[in-house]
Amino acid sequence: MQESLPGVLDHRTFSRVRVDLGRCDICNTKRAVYRSQEAQAGICEGRYARLVKEENAKAGVR
Repeated sequence: MQESLPGVLDHRTFSRVRVDLGRCDICNTKRAVYRSQEAQAGICEGRYARLVKEENAKAGVR
């Protein structure tokens, strides 16, 4: 499983989609349910949650 690089992807550019995007571009195991046109990437729920968590940690939110 690959880890995303902190700060490379911005969770605010991702939106949830209902169409089949295939597998997550980061972990390549789970179904991609978020898509970023800007980053040209599709990610799974877990990776999206991790992006939000990283951003919240930087902002001092627990």
